[in-house]
Amino acid sequence: MKNSIIILLLTICQNLDSQELPVLSTTSLYNEEQQFDHIDSGNYAKDTHNERDQYVGLWQYNQNGILFILKIEKMDKMINKREFPGFQAHYNYFDRLVLRYRLVKNNVLLFDNLNESDIDPIANYATKLGFRNYASGRIWDRTRNVRGSHTITRLDTNPPKIIFNLGRSNNTLLNEHSFYNDGQPLYSIPADGVEMIKIN
Repeated sequence: MKNSIIILLLTICQNLDSQELPVLSTTSLYNEEQQFDHIDSGNYAKDTHNERDQYVGLWQYNQNGILFILKIEKMDKMINKREFPGFQAHYNYFDRLVLRYRLVKNNVLLFDNLNESDIDPIANYATKLGFRNYASGRIWDRTRNVRGSHTITRLDTNPPKIIFNLGRSNNTLLNEHSFYNDGQPLYSIPADGVEMIKIN
């Protein structure tokens, strides 16, 4: 009986935690005048002009012994929730792009989550604001265990191409600092603006 009550309480707690929090306001990612309202608690920042469509697909960089394939998909109404003890939870929703990737160096597979259904959209995402000519966000380099900021710029070319630029600032090191003193580049993912071609 005691186990049944504990299981029931855990189920109720999980259901409460997974319930969708209410949308209190709506803004457009396309509207520059609303950009500071996107982060208001309860707001839903929507892709009202389908700005994300231009990035969706499978993109490839294949040079200098490096094969980097980036899969970009849309995710609607992605929640961003922050909780601090003693304060009311702050949350908002965004229409975002989510990223998966495969990285091969010198014919050695370093990482591949292209076909995984379970992803961490907080660690690998991009947001396209209508007044910018690029999408920006964060990506987690799993090989080096570091998160960094990136931009994705769509080029006006045929076949379609993008510039994926993983910057060298705004990094979050997830290992001890001594790990990164190995003489290797900070990222295993190609950085500093690589041109990628759409392959699907």
